[in-house]
Amino acid sequence: MHDEELTSLEEGLRRLKIEYHIFFHGNQGKAPDELRLRIERLVKKLSESADLSFSQRFRFNTLVARYYVYRDLWRRTQQEREMGAEGAGGAGSKAAAAPTPSAAPTPSTAPMPGPALRISISDPEAEEGKVRKLYEALVAARKTERGKAQISYPQFAELVATRTRSIRQQHGCSRVAFTIALKEESIRFTAAAETVET
Repeated sequence: MHDEELTSLEEGLRRLKIEYHIFFHGNQGKAPDELRLRIERLVKKLSESADLSFSQRFRFNTLVARYYVYRDLWRRTQQEREMGAEGAGGAGSKAAAAPTPSAAPTPSTAPMPGPALRISISDPEAEEGKVRKLYEALVAARKTERGKAQISYPQFAELVATRTRSIRQQHGCSRVAFTIALKEESIRFTAAAETVET
């Protein structure tokens, strides 16, 4: 039973990381607090379980340590985001001023290939070439940053697939336009419903 709970914790943590990526990119107005609370309840339950085997306890401690690192990062990032929004003093500045976790696109002085890269995607799995092109543009934009964890291609592909499904469902559109642009020396990665077929 505990193995299933540990797998559920691992999966929930992976999902929460993706949800926070989406939240800090400004494409989602609300932090994933409900999912975070579910994970914290599961952590509490497992921490109180006296019958975990040695291997289960080791796996649990590893997952919890990872969660606490993420949680501290998300808390700091959210505080910086809120302070940045207040400092800018504008209602529309919140998303524009939002910093991002280290594994996601963050401010960079690297040159972008042109003013912006815009790619329209309908099915990320069938259009892997387009997803990879987006990823390579992101990597190129962040090339000069040091000490920053680069988001891996599988993580990025999963993020694109999640956003595509979510936006297509929400807006009833067939395609989603992803844009990577350099704005005020910050990398902006956005996704929006494509209203005009191309």
